[in-house]
Amino acid sequence: MTSTPTDRDDANGITCSVRPGTTLITLTGDIDAALREQASAAMVSLVGRDAPVVLDTRRVTFIDSSGIAFLVQVYKVCDESSLELVLLDPPVNLVDLLDMVGMRELFTIERSGAQESVAAGA
Repeated sequence: MTSTPTDRDDANGITCSVRPGTTLITLTGDIDAALREQASAAMVSLVGRDAPVVLDTRRVTFIDSSGIAFLVQVYKVCDESSLELVLLDPPVNLVDLLDMVGMRELFTIERSGAQESVAAGA
């Protein structure tokens, strides 16, 4: 079965929702330049927020340099605002990529379920 552009767009995305005490940004599928508008909208949602930020990355299947740039932007906003930032359930390949580009220590990684939270740099 071949994916059409519409199928691809439905399977990929960056969404932001505000929950009591948390801003949740969910990344799904391929996180690349095609999601620029969604990334911009998520960044706008962060401005002026005063709550910890959770990046739910469990459904990321691919991330390119523009996706990494988005993670860096979220990190910078959180750092400048002294907001806690957590990567929730990142796939191993995302953690390896962050490690390879020297950014793993910027993020706290949390594993859901019975797994404990671990500092990304630990």
